[in-house]
Amino acid sequence: MIDLHCHSNKSDGEFSPSDLLIKAEQLGLTYFSITDHNNCFAYENLDTSFYNGTLICGVEITTSFENQIIEILGYGMDFKEINSWCSNERKKEPEYAKIVYKKLIETFENNNIYYTKELDIYNQIDNTWTTGMVKKTLYDDLLKYPENLSIIGKDVLISYSNFNKLGLNNPNSIIFINEYSRFLSLEEAVNMIHKNGGLCFIAHVYQYDVENHIEFIDKIRNIVHIDGVEIIHSSFTSEQIREITQYADSNNLFKCGGSDFHGELKPGFKLGLDLKISDDIIKPWINKVL
Repeated sequence: MIDLHCHSNKSDGEFSPSDLLIKAEQLGLTYFSITDHNNCFAYENLDTSFYNGTLICGVEITTSFENQIIEILGYGMDFKEINSWCSNERKKEPEYAKIVYKKLIETFENNNIYYTKELDIYNQIDNTWTTGMVKKTLYDDLLKYPENLSIIGKDVLISYSNFNKLGLNNPNSIIFINEYSRFLSLEEAVNMIHKNGGLCFIAHVYQYDVENHIEFIDKIRNIVHIDGVEIIHSSFTSEQIREITQYADSNNLFKCGGSDFHGELKPGFKLGLDLKISDDIIKPWINKVL
């Protein structure tokens, strides 16, 4: 049984990398990967002696394609190179956090969205702040006002994850803020993973707001070389798993799968999944990344 998609507190997960390894051992996961957003800090000085399975270095890189925020899973990279890039990007984070804050407040004002005006955290943002902290602070504040459920949408506010995916990153949402320029281009993201010895997989394709998800994959593959696709994910239906598996097999693409576990941030996503993903799906490529 495997889980190749989860997040630690090195990005937006609840648990430390060590705690995740303990959980992976308790679940009897034979292959495991921590795929934090845009960094591999989980792998620095990580004690793996108490985990009897195989740990695969992973990352989830945020990028965009056709005005859509998408994510690419990378496996088997040189994590030192990825972290060097991430460290340079993080130096820019506090300044961008201020930009995001101003964009969101302007959006709230323009759309008569209720928020606590006395909150005013702009002057509190220092080098310890991230854009995620700003977004989460304002998300928690929006929930204080029931009126926002009808203004912004109950489906958007039902979770912080939806707030990002269906709200901030969705061009059709009234709280959309264009962050595309902040992220690596699709080509840059894929090239960075490949350059550092990794394989690239399209993450959770059915979470993207497109009419035809298979055509969307084809369009991505026409632009960059993709090694595989995530065929099993906590949000996928049985029908979607069958469709994407058939697509991968028909196009000679590698397959991966995972829970996308974050802890309390996504309480419905269970580490290891009840589906119990067999390690058979990664046998064609696992030796390429170990």
